[in-house]
Amino acid sequence: MQTIRIGYIRQVVISSIFPVVLMLTAYVAGMSAVSAQEEKLPPEIQVDIIISAAKKDILAGKWKDAVQGLEKALKLGVKLPGEFHFHYGKALFKIGNYDESLSSLTSYLTLIGREGEYYEEAVTLVVDAKDEQEDAKLRSLESQHQRTEAANETEEGMVFIKGGCFDMGDIFGDGSDDEKPLHTVCVSDFYLGKTEVTQKQWVDIMGHNPSKFKCGDCPVESVNRDNVQDFIKKLNKATGMNYRLPTEAEWEYAARSGGGREQWAGTAKESELGTYARYGGNSNSSTHAVAGKSPNKLGLYDMMGNVWEWCSDWYARDYYENSPAKDPQGPSNGLHRVIRGGGWRSKAKALRTTDRNDFVPTSKKFSDIGFRLARTP
Repeated sequence: MQTIRIGYIRQVVISSIFPVVLMLTAYVAGMSAVSAQEEKLPPEIQVDIIISAAKKDILAGKWKDAVQGLEKALKLGVKLPGEFHFHYGKALFKIGNYDESLSSLTSYLTLIGREGEYYEEAVTLVVDAKDEQEDAKLRSLESQHQRTEAANETEEGMVFIKGGCFDMGDIFGDGSDDEKPLHTVCVSDFYLGKTEVTQKQWVDIMGHNPSKFKCGDCPVESVNRDNVQDFIKKLNKATGMNYRLPTEAEWEYAARSGGGREQWAGTAKESELGTYARYGGNSNSSTHAVAGKSPNKLGLYDMMGNVWEWCSDWYARDYYENSPAKDPQGPSNGLHRVIRGGGWRSKAKALRTTDRNDFVPTSKKFSDIGFRLARTP
């Protein structure tokens, strides 16, 4: 009887502790991420496993993996040891999350104090994190200041144009088919850039210069229309304004000094083109600083020459046959967008205020295509 009873007791004890042994084995041997099986362990043991795995990631420089692993412990709803806050704060610091890093490291120092194993390193990280915070704030303020300056410069460079009605298209009878028929158009008041957008203005917003002919005061070029739309979106976000590209009708109205009979922007004489434009006859095969020639009667520079200018409209050769009279916006769709004004390599015919040209908006970037901004009051 005694032998049977002792054997029975041994069997009961072994069967009762065997699951615990398995759990501890999983805890000791499987110190990586918490698996589905380990999720059945008590939360406190799961935390230990997570911290051990994170320490390995930290030693290997896998900071993001460490952060992701430690964040699992936050979801367990248990009180976390001081060591957790140190490792979490250190990993957050390494990935550049200085705000949360400071919070976690401060928690470690509060819980553990000077006697903590990582006290000295934690203090150093706190100081470094605060320095990085300040540097980030200064960089942000500097960037904001630069963007504000760029916006102020842009806004100061706008010309208010009083709207009105005019005969749009081939007013001189020497235009192409897409300049016909001559038709009456009325545009509302708008602002238009005094000059084409410069490389300096572009860099202040975008941070890089795509232009072939590098020169801060020269028009930005080698930008397709999608690039331009990205610039305008960022400029508007930085300034709170509503800059846009001009419509084709606005552009022609402005180039003709308010819809006047100007075959070229500023003059009716081809012999005077060199006074108003950088083009094939005087450009030396490159762009030049904006506002280097005389403006038209509205005070707008380089409305012909230097670079072609993107307009907002889709292009259609027969659009004038169906154009609305009030603030036409161009066709509802198409393959090409309108460009106007001619560029540094253009001949006199392409510089005419009524000349229409078009280009694929996502096509290869050319060094004689740029843009100027418009704005609705």
